[in-house]
Amino acid sequence: MIYQAKTMYTLRITTSYAENWRYNIMLTCALKNEADEQVGFFSAEDSILPISTNSTTPPEGFVRQRVVERDFSPCHSIDLCLYLLPNSLPETKTLKGEKLSFPIKISILKDGETIFTEKWEVNRFGGIGKEQTIVING
Repeated sequence: MIYQAKTMYTLRITTSYAENWRYNIMLTCALKNEADEQVGFFSAEDSILPISTNSTTPPEGFVRQRVVERDFSPCHSIDLCLYLLPNSLPETKTLKGEKLSFPIKISILKDGETIFTEKWEVNRFGGIGKEQTIVING
């Protein structure tokens, strides 16, 4: 009998925005089969500071390249619900030539190879709350 390794999928959320420490990341993900029935679920949270901290400096040890990853089992699609909630607002409300948003990248990997990637824009003052169905095997 030959053992075959089970295919593994990974959801990866990344950002290198200099002030991404001002946001807490929370996500839920429902795994669905081809009949759109839920066959699994996972969630993740990456909180840097409590909401309403209003800190003006990043916490000690903060690393600019931020990555949140979760592995999951094979499925037809996922229903991703992602929140980036500000724990500390930007120091100034005046954006002198700066963008109102910053990018995050959503990726899905199959056995380490990227099979889906998309960039989402996050409002610097309000964060983001977004739901999206991503078909993996279709």
